[in-house]
Amino acid sequence: MDKSNVVPWLFVISHGRFGNELVNSCEMILGKIENIYCFSLMPGMAPEQLMKEMSEVLKRAPTHSIIFTDIYAGTPSNVATVFAKRKGFPVICGMNLPMLIEAEMYRNELNIEELVNRIIEAGGESIKNVTSIANGNTYE
Repeated sequence: MDKSNVVPWLFVISHGRFGNELVNSCEMILGKIENIYCFSLMPGMAPEQLMKEMSEVLKRAPTHSIIFTDIYAGTPSNVATVFAKRKGFPVICGMNLPMLIEAEMYRNELNIEELVNRIIEAGGESIKNVTSIANGNTYE
């Protein structure tokens, strides 16, 4: 099977259960999401243990699957970088709910470069100073 034409899988890696809850919230909005996998770095867990837990699933993942992490240069991000180098998966740090929604809505339609750009754009555009907007101030 040519894995390059398969819809990319989504991987969510976070400190604690943040990623799991983010996916739960995404599914509350969109319904059940197929081929999304969460991995949690729990207190006292070594990076090697996280890497081991991820290895088997990532081995089966289609080319260009996407890895989301919570904080750039944190342990989940550093572990994801190892897989990015080995498998060429894009890694997107600073994940938020709009990013996951965008990924799920468009991963069947866009090529990987367009999808990654759209995800990052959605994440940035979702950050607003609502108080400023509510007070009629221009927001840029």
